[in-house]
Amino acid sequence: MFIGNNKQNSGGTTQKRPVIKLITGRFFYFNKEDLHMATISILTGLTQNTLVPSADALHLLVLNLMPNRAVTERQLANVFAQGKQDVALTFCLPSTHHINKNATQIRQAYATFDQVEAQYFDGLIVTGAPLDQLEFEQVDFWPEFRRILTWRKAHTKGALFICWGAYAAGELDGVFHGKQLAQKISGIYTTDGLTMPHSRYFTIPLASVVRGNVLAGSQALGATLISDSASNSWYLAGHLEYQTGTLRAEYYRDLHKDPHTPLPAHYFDSDLQPQNTWHDQATQVYTSWLNTLTTARRQAHG
Repeated sequence: MFIGNNKQNSGGTTQKRPVIKLITGRFFYFNKEDLHMATISILTGLTQNTLVPSADALHLLVLNLMPNRAVTERQLANVFAQGKQDVALTFCLPSTHHINKNATQIRQAYATFDQVEAQYFDGLIVTGAPLDQLEFEQVDFWPEFRRILTWRKAHTKGALFICWGAYAAGELDGVFHGKQLAQKISGIYTTDGLTMPHSRYFTIPLASVVRGNVLAGSQALGATLISDSASNSWYLAGHLEYQTGTLRAEYYRDLHKDPHTPLPAHYFDSDLQPQNTWHDQATQVYTSWLNTLTTARRQAHG
């Protein structure tokens, strides 16, 4: 399975792009020497900036469902900044979503889906959300979420779904059937060469994947990355965008509620200091996904 495309120069000869190979023989196209700090324009959101998008910037709509929205905004911006592709981010919320804290400030900073519904974007990102212990129909914005997933097929060139976003979208798209878990998966796990933080109460059993390609996964953890070429959508079970201390903060939050909360696996060293072992792969995966959008834009323009 190859993600990305070779490109031709003006003379018609094919220039092969270097690849980074995952353990199982699955590949991501990635030109490490081409990387520089990209310009990230944040058009809406709590961390909105004044950077004007460049002419070739990819415009992404981010449905940010994480409770600490400003942190997630910065995490995603930081990941994209490691690549070479300029990106313009529009942070959005479902109009029907109930916000528990700082609702006025967040509503003022964020676009609602109703406000952007008539627009077109290169890509859609749906973040994780602390909703995986609920049935889908219990989620307050579920009907609107279904509408957003239908909308994206005509208004974007591809989508990236993260954690709960992947769990919910994969079900609605008919790509797989996830399974709720009583015990949280928390820690840094490597599947098929992809190292990634996980923090979830669901799994995607390998046998439940009915469409698309499982790029990484295991029997114990389920599928952790799935691509579906039919909709140019990627389903990521973990959180590559997490910064070094994010799982630590979640652990102490959970420990305050339950003193028996186990430590995140494969994360702390012997001095209980968190170790970031996924940074480079976060850049690789996000760059590979952006490459699919760039390719789709080029094909759309002939």
